[in-house]
Amino acid sequence: MSSPLKAGTLDDFASSLAAYIDQAMQNEWQARKGEFLPTDGQGADDRKILFAAIAQGVLKFLGDHGGDLVTTDNTGDGGLTNHRHTMAFTVDTYRTPLP
Repeated sequence: MSSPLKAGTLDDFASSLAAYIDQAMQNEWQARKGEFLPTDGQGADDRKILFAAIAQGVLKFLGDHGGDLVTTDNTGDGGLTNHRHTMAFTVDTYRTPLP
């Protein structure tokens, strides 16, 4: 079985979706503005809180709606060989309460 998807929290940020979002933000900021975002201080903390919240909400939503992520593909042979694909994963490190 695969490892749980790690949303991330401010206290547990490494190797999380939030950390990936933060890195992408830093990359885009530098590409557009030509300068680095702060890596410490209040601005960096606020950014990490925002990205952790986004990551937690996205992964919690996907976890709660896993059944909606099923696709069926008719290969064009009159329905003799339908393929059904599902996405299965577990979610880790989100702050409660979330719906």
